[in-house]
Amino acid sequence: MTVKKRITLLVAWTGFITTLLFSVVLFYELIEQPFDILDRELKEEAYRAIKMRVTGQSKSEFPPADPDDAEFYPYWLRIYEQDSNRMLYQSQLAKRVNLPSVEPDASAIVSAIVPPERIEPGQDSGREVTFRIRTFLLSLEGGTFAVQIARPMEKLAEEIWELVFSIGAGLIFCWMALAAISQFVAGKILEPIGKMKDLTREISEKNLDQRIPTGPGRDEFSELARTINWMLDRLQNSFMKQRDFLFDTSHELKTPLTTMRLAIEEIFTSDMGSLPASVKENLFQLNDQVLRMERLVKDLLNLSSLESLAGIDPKPVDISGLLSSLSEDYRLLATAQNVQMDIRLPRRLIIQGDAGKLNRAFSNILDNAIKYNVAGGRVEVDSDESDADPADSDLTITVTNTGPGVSEAQIDKVFDQFYRVEQSRSLQHGGSGLGLAIVKRIVELHHGKITFESKPEVWTRVTVSLPRSQEMTSQ
Repeated sequence: MTVKKRITLLVAWTGFITTLLFSVVLFYELIEQPFDILDRELKEEAYRAIKMRVTGQSKSEFPPADPDDAEFYPYWLRIYEQDSNRMLYQSQLAKRVNLPSVEPDASAIVSAIVPPERIEPGQDSGREVTFRIRTFLLSLEGGTFAVQIARPMEKLAEEIWELVFSIGAGLIFCWMALAAISQFVAGKILEPIGKMKDLTREISEKNLDQRIPTGPGRDEFSELARTINWMLDRLQNSFMKQRDFLFDTSHELKTPLTTMRLAIEEIFTSDMGSLPASVKENLFQLNDQVLRMERLVKDLLNLSSLESLAGIDPKPVDISGLLSSLSEDYRLLATAQNVQMDIRLPRRLIIQGDAGKLNRAFSNILDNAIKYNVAGGRVEVDSDESDADPADSDLTITVTNTGPGVSEAQIDKVFDQFYRVEQSRSLQHGGSGLGLAIVKRIVELHHGKITFESKPEVWTRVTVSLPRSQEMTSQ
């Protein structure tokens, strides 16, 4: 789960829980208020009923709702004389529905069956009606009376359910609104992180000098940007020291290795007949190792110089002529290993590039294709472009060879420096593990692409795509 989603859910659920707690308190207050109003109404109606039915006051002095009118009078009412507990009066609804009594000044909510065809206390199509019932002890004109009064709560219950529904719908709406708002806010908060991520992703060993803008603020994001820049400074410093060390070491090794090779060649040209066979064998092995070391140093110097370049000086290069010349150079090596070379390229495939560097790149590719082949194998070089293609199209050169191939797990590593698919095989052919790394860097300098495909024990294919025309600068 992304950080943005976590922030969104955290803010949304926090807001939802807060709103829920507030809604519970609000619901409790809203529920208590109608019952308080209803209890006051029941008490007022109890006083009015005593004045009307006990003292004999005129009905015209009171509201038109008459306890004797079952159609309009909505109260359940019974009046008792406290001393004798004699019933003095009961309304039409009290005559038809029997409700339990409650203690004086107490209240209760009870349910009773009320036939809707006989009396209509405001209920729906059901027969069960809920009442709010209270008992009051009232003193009037020297007498004390117990008044039991109740009123149907059907309308109130409906209003309560409507309130519950409204609060629930409001909670859902608030949660959705909070989720949308928190997602927007989280996006705004994390926007600097996204920009830093994109900028950091573009930084590689080729452009370690780039830095992330820190801005004028001193917030956490600015501090993070400064920390990343500080880390990049250390990486760039370490990378430059490593590159300088390789370059300086290779340069320093070049002279003594050359001196050793010349000394060994002088020994070979002298009279070696007096030397024991074991000494001769050691000299031959030493010569091979010195030659291998010279090739390694040369590759290191070439790779270091290529790594320091940011671009090339492009000039017209005839790829067909370049590959034809290379094929003639490698035909002797191919013949010695019983490998057939097949070059199928149209004439004059012209691109803008560096002829020397491209010659080095395709020389490494052809050298690998011949060395890591099998007796009776083939090397095929062809192109999927013709000279009739537009001038701005890419030129694709494919070099395919038979041989042991490379496993799928190793394909992604073949362009890494010093990586060897098989140590013994590389040592046998004098490989340094830098050939394809040099090829990749040259292709990158030409703004091209290189891919490596292989089917173990069947074939290996290297594909190089180069733009025909481009603008590149030399630094």
